[in-house]
Amino acid sequence: MVQSEKCDDRVNILLVDDRPDKLMALETILASLGQNLVLARSGTEALRFLLQQEFALIMLDVSMPGMDGFETASLIRQRSSSELTPIIFISAINYSDTHLSRGYSLGAVDYILAPIVPEILRAKVSVFIDLHRKTEQLKRQAETQAQLIREQAARAEAEAANKAKDRFLAMLSHELRTPLTPVLFASSILSQDHTVPEHLREELKIIARNVELEARLIDDLLDLSQITQGKLNLTFETADAHELLHSAVQICSNEISAKRLTVQIGLEAVEYCIRADVVRLQQVFWNLIKNAVKFTPTDGQVTLHSSNPQSSWFRLEVIDSGIGISPDALSRIFDPFEQAGGAAFGGLGLGLTISKAIIELHGGRICASSAGADHGAMFVIDLPNVVPCSTELFPAKIEITTSGSNVTKGIGTCPRILLVDDHVDSIRPIQLFLEAIGYQVTTAQSVEAALRSATKEEFDLLVSDIGLPDGTGEDLIRQLHDKGHKLPSIALSGYGMEQDIASSRAAGFHVHLIKPVSPEHLRATIDQLISQRGSAPLV
Repeated sequence: MVQSEKCDDRVNILLVDDRPDKLMALETILASLGQNLVLARSGTEALRFLLQQEFALIMLDVSMPGMDGFETASLIRQRSSSELTPIIFISAINYSDTHLSRGYSLGAVDYILAPIVPEILRAKVSVFIDLHRKTEQLKRQAETQAQLIREQAARAEAEAANKAKDRFLAMLSHELRTPLTPVLFASSILSQDHTVPEHLREELKIIARNVELEARLIDDLLDLSQITQGKLNLTFETADAHELLHSAVQICSNEISAKRLTVQIGLEAVEYCIRADVVRLQQVFWNLIKNAVKFTPTDGQVTLHSSNPQSSWFRLEVIDSGIGISPDALSRIFDPFEQAGGAAFGGLGLGLTISKAIIELHGGRICASSAGADHGAMFVIDLPNVVPCSTELFPAKIEITTSGSNVTKGIGTCPRILLVDDHVDSIRPIQLFLEAIGYQVTTAQSVEAALRSATKEEFDLLVSDIGLPDGTGEDLIRQLHDKGHKLPSIALSGYGMEQDIASSRAAGFHVHLIKPVSPEHLRATIDQLISQRGSAPLV
């Protein structure tokens, strides 16, 4: 038996004859076709080759000792892998028509009698070579198409699963946040009510702080989910990094005062205006300051220092005199659910993971260092895209205070707010809070009721939930705009995914606040929007 080297573009042809001289003659005739010729000297040997590989064509001698060509063909046809393989019978004897019929009944495609004409044999074999190649090509195309259709189905299934997960997370967020709103507002209002005994007011402050912590944990889980899916989108605008830093310090002011910490702020950066997502960057600043406050003992110190380490870069250093970070924990400090200070300090260990992702999406970098336990820690943020600071880049700044309503003159001494929310437990404490700080509040619990109120009187501001029983807050703002009511508006919702915020902004809301919002934050936002309305048109 002789077997030639197999090339990638060759097909296999099985030549079966008990006489070596006849095999050599067939091989010589067909060699010029350039195919892989496999030679077998018996039916048994031919069957063994068929177990090892597939063939485009089998050329089978009829008259062989032991197992003749007909018996061999019968066994070939019984195997599923070769039942359709073309067979050409070769015979030196001119058999009767009955003998030929037997050959064709066994699946023969041709019956060649000796003497063989080389040109005719090569022409016939070439036809089956081409047929085999085309059949294999069609088979590969069918397999590729089938694979594509599986892949498409899997992709569609994965996309549907992702959408279902997003819907679930959005609904979970809404259902977890909404009940926290009345708790936060009621506890905050009562904690500042001097008719309530002082010891109870302190307990109410504890309740308010823990509600805000619960909301932060929900935010972190949702942010991590969007980061891992690559769905955390940023909206870039020119931002004053120093202003964002001061705002973050103000947010942490209660915790700073409670621990009697000294905060030293050294803002040495000459260029501090950068292209950034304002909300997300402030979130990072707040995370770092909050961590510094959390891990610094009473009467300790936190230092905030800014600089321009090189052209077009802004650097912020947050340094504390706290418990420090051990070397082994330092290498994992930005990993999800990693808590350098241990579980005793609470939290999920996601703040630094989220901060790192946000900074990297800004094209920046963040790193941490510490001399070890009880030697404090330093976090450094480097951000690119610094732009020259100029008054043209920023609108007039509005001073936001927490000690009194900052209502612009000309709007009236008692601005009117349309408050829309179908959650009864939420709408009442929010109304009481807004009325207590000097606003006139009309409430509605549906789109239809809000539209009726808007036809009866003019309002200076809209605060609306997104999910309402007869539509959405987005439907409401669009219909109000269609009717000519171009008032400033705040979406106040338990839906806080990136797409929810983008959708409410696209509908026409100026600000999207996520429940439970702190009373101070809501108050500052309302004051700012009304002040802007008094000084310039809102767009």
